[in-house]
This record gives sequence, structure tokens and C-alpha cells, in this order.
Amino acid sequence: MLGRVAGRTLRSAHAGASVPPSALRLAADFFRLSGAVPLLAPPSQAVPLPMRRSPGPAQASPVARDETACLLAIILGLLSVGETRIGHAPQCDGAQAMAEACRKLGAAIERAGDQSWHVHGVGVGGLLSPEGGLDFGGSLAGAVLLMGVVASHGVTAGFDGDPALRACAMMPALAPLMRMGAEIVASAEGVRLPLTLRGAMDAVPVLWRVPDGGPSSPVTPDLVASAVLLAGLNAPGETTVVAPQEAGGEAVRLLRLFGADVATSPEGGGRRIVLQGRPTLRPAIVTLPAETPPASC
Repeated sequence: MLGRVAGRTLRSAHAGASVPPSALRLAADFFRLSGAVPLLAPPSQAVPLPMRRSPGPAQASPVARDETACLLAIILGLLSVGETRIGHAPQCDGAQAMAEACRKLGAAIERAGDQSWHVHGVGVGGLLSPEGGLDFGGSLAGAVLLMGVVASHGVTAGFDGDPALRACAMMPALAPLMRMGAEIVASAEGVRLPLTLRGAMDAVPVLWRVPDGGPSSPVTPDLVASAVLLAGLNAPGETTVVAPQEAGGEAVRLLRLFGADVATSPEGGGRRIVLQGRPTLRPAIVTLPAETPPASC
């Protein structure tokens, strides 16, 4: 009986109906704790979300131009409860792939005519087990950032991409995530895509020192720092990242906008970033720079 009610609740939210955040969180918790997988309409059949104002979303002036800004905003929309709106979002393959992946994890997402994304999330700890793999095309940033989310959420997801993305070794990003409890179920030779990642049921907060990736590594310190912070959202206590000065900067700004408790302080030639885990993220209105080119993601 509870399963049928929870399933109807999530299907209604997926189709764009108005569902109270408390009911959505209870339904997501039911499936997360029971291990069942709800049957949702495929994203291609989802009904467009109504354009309605979310109660009291945070608002931001345009965020700094950064290749990860749009992807981070979509992810944090997934991890908040309510409607997040992302304005001036670039029309690019990376953002499309991220939106599709977040739909499979439980979010209801649409691309509006005003070049914005509207994301109804499931909250921290509320991810659904995806049906089918998550294909990121050529978006290394998208794959790495969402690995951070999956790593602490107790779901199993397959990651894949185009030949260029399959050539990238993922261990620089996965090493801290494995320390937090994530497990690589399968991967191509050299810890490359296609790769299946099983997230920790009870993630362990870490102190992770991000090394300088060097010019030969496509997995930059910024991506590693951001992925660890995203994983830390569903870990108890403090997750700490010590990174080069600019690494994780966009993630810190957006995490604060969505209501996370993040503190920074200088350390050596870089800085220490401390995130308090398991917050209740609030939806936000994010305005990206209008001139951000499609190639940025």
C-alpha cells in the first residue's frame, strides 16, 4: 500500500503536477530505504512543468563565468526540494546530458522558451536508482560532478560517454570518492568509462588534499574539489577539501546560494573548504552570464 502511494507521488511530480515538498521527500525516502525502484514515465513522455513561483527561492546576481556553472546549478536543483530556475543557460550537449541524467535520478526538468532550465529536485538523500546508464557525451565535467553526487547516495549508476571521454582516466576524481565509501563495480581498463559506480549507503566525511593535476590531466583540481564537496552533501559532519586557490570556487558560491554551510580559509598557497553535511538545500534562481558560449560545457 505504501509503495503504491509513494509511486503515485513520484510519478505525479515527474509529470509536473504540484506535489507538496514533504510528500515528495517521504516518497523518495520510502524508495531509498526499501530498495524498490519506482516506475516513472520516460523523460521523453514527461508533461512540461507548469510555470509557477516557488516559495521564497534564493536569488543571485550573475555568477562568474565558469565551465561548470550550468552543470552545478542543475545538480543543486536536483538536490534541493522545490523549483530551481537557471537563467541564460547555454544550449549545449553537456547541459542536455546533465538534465537527462538528473531526470533518471528523480528530478523533473524542462527547458523553457526563455533559455532557462526549470528543475524540481528530490532533496539531499532522495535520489532514485536510475534505469539505464548515464551518457555524458563529451562532457568530462558533467560525468565527474555527478559521480560526486552518486558516491554518497547509495544508488548504483553506469557512466559512459563518447570516445574522447572514454579515453580519460577517472581515478583522480574517484580516489577521494572511494575513500568516502563509493565502490567501482566495473570499468574499462585504466579506470575509464564505461564505468559503474555504487554509492555509499552511509558516506564517510573526509579531509582531502587536492593535488595540482598538472597540464597532462584532464581531470582538473577544480573538478575534483567540486566532486568531493557534492559527495559531502550527503555525508554526516564536516567534509574538508584543501585545494589550490581557485579550485572549487564556483561550487562554493553556488552551494552557499542553495543554503549549504560552507566555510573557507587560506591554507598554504591555496585554501581550506569545510562543508557541513546533510543540509536541507533550498531552491534558487541562478542567472548565468548571457554571453556564456555553448562550448563552455
